[in-house]
Amino acid sequence: MVDASQNGFALRVRQLLPDGWFPAPPAEGEEEQAPVLNALLQGFGSVFAWVWGLLLWTNEQMRLSTMVGAFLDMFAADFFGTSLPRKQGESDDEYRKRIQEALFPSLGTRPDVENTILYEVGRPGRLIEPRNAADCKGVGSAAAPAIGGGYGYGAPGLRYGSRMVPFQLFAQLPTGDTAPPSTQTLTRIAAVMPAGTIAWTQDVESLDG
Repeated sequence: MVDASQNGFALRVRQLLPDGWFPAPPAEGEEEQAPVLNALLQGFGSVFAWVWGLLLWTNEQMRLSTMVGAFLDMFAADFFGTSLPRKQGESDDEYRKRIQEALFPSLGTRPDVENTILYEVGRPGRLIEPRNAADCKGVGSAAAPAIGGGYGYGAPGLRYGSRMVPFQLFAQLPTGDTAPPSTQTLTRIAAVMPAGTIAWTQDVESLDG
């Protein structure tokens, strides 16, 4: 392996000098016979070693998998403009992962909507598809809710399903308030939804009930 250290570069320059002009480089443990020459060459070696390190570092900034710091921010700005900024305190590895996910997104599935809500709110939300029995459960009665799969009139969690509203879902975001969802959140949910589908979205104080 090439010695790219300061001393390694100094030695390589010294080897280019004509034989007999200066004493040979000392072997390990020997005393330097040309200290002035060595001091001069070490100065060159320091510059070459710095340039070599800069080249290696620059090469790393040309690949998403190895770039760091401001180069990650510039990469995201080039591809996504202002839509994918670095979060406060976010590490390079965490930011790189989000950039990679944005470059090759998974779209059009229920988990994609769930992941978007988790990213936006910081906690899992609740999705209710009217045609999904697992979301709406069955209809029982308050006296015997187990008849309807554990849910009934007056029982928490009962959802009315319908086969007449395909390609729609209700999304509840546990933001801790009942204000309208932010435009950014709605835009990002819409971005992962399949074409021709609707997500009726609301902020809720909690998902209990």
